[in-house]
Amino acid sequence: MDEVFNILIVDDDEVDRMAVRRALKSAGVEVEFSEAGTGKGAIAALSSEIFDCVFLDYRLPDKDGLTLIQEVRSSKNKVPLVVLTGQGDEQTAVDLMKAGASDYLAKSRISPETLVRILRNAIRVHRAEMQAELANQRLRESNELLLKQNQELEQRRQQIHLQNLKLLEASRLKSEFLATISHELRTPLNAIIGFSQLLLRPTKGGLSDQQHDMVERILNNGRNLLALLNEILDFLASKQGA
Repeated sequence: MDEVFNILIVDDDEVDRMAVRRALKSAGVEVEFSEAGTGKGAIAALSSEIFDCVFLDYRLPDKDGLTLIQEVRSSKNKVPLVVLTGQGDEQTAVDLMKAGASDYLAKSRISPETLVRILRNAIRVHRAEMQAELANQRLRESNELLLKQNQELEQRRQQIHLQNLKLLEASRLKSEFLATISHELRTPLNAIIGFSQLLLRPTKGGLSDQQHDMVERILNNGRNLLALLNEILDFLASKQGA
């Protein structure tokens, strides 16, 4: 089934509007027509309905085609606009295309073949532009999403970096703590053990039995305490390495 095009014809001359309708019907194109006789009527129609193409007379009672094209494009409406002129002024044609016209055609050259060719070309170009714009929009959205994800990853990286710094600092403090505890406790314990061993050596006029027993207790308790301290420090050191 052939596609049905929704066409708006803007012309204050009923004969000219009829010529466009007949030409398209003669070409075998399935078309639904809407009509407007003024630029104001064209703006109202474009505001309330979506058209596949607009055939626009260059000379209208309330404004010229160039002004109307500028108004349509300023409203962000990208519908194909084909301007029908009564003369073949090349400068006018250039101005129309710069303003946003899709194509132009002198009314004297209207024929079924020419009109349907211009119609199909205008619609094809318009749809290609819409597809390109949609693809660009999706690309922009993808880029924005990637940028957001990159920002989130960077934030996480910074958080991990800060956490690692905190862990390194905690490890350093723990090492300092273990070194301090080892020095501050082992040194006096080794001194106690050493002096106890010295006192227990057989010497002339040595210790009494009671004194000897007390020094042995000091030595044994010192050794036990040192062994316990070594176990605790070894355990803490192994936990730090893990």
